[in-house]
Amino acid sequence: MSSRIVGPFPRLQGLDPVNADDPLDLLERCDLINAVLAEAKLCCNGYAQGHQRDEYWGADLSELVIRCAPHRINGESFPVNIRIETLQAVVDDNNEIMGWKYAEGSD
Repeated sequence: MSSRIVGPFPRLQGLDPVNADDPLDLLERCDLINAVLAEAKLCCNGYAQGHQRDEYWGADLSELVIRCAPHRINGESFPVNIRIETLQAVVDDNNEIMGWKYAEGSD
């Protein structure tokens, strides 16, 4: 099975930073990313066989969004964050997402 990269996604460009202390802000960002993926007609793992594991990517999206807020990794002295505007999905022949690609930066 082959794979290809989809993204970055125009609707994720120029967003204000996510506020990790505001649950509503986190949920709204997850919802936005979910809508962007749906618009691109991307599916979750198992979709083609009717055995979807996480139809709305709840685990993946919450992790991505939380990591959009500056955080420290492995004791680094400066915070880093996912630059959501660089988000790309690695998809298979069934348009099922197999993984994510993104750039990290410090803000």
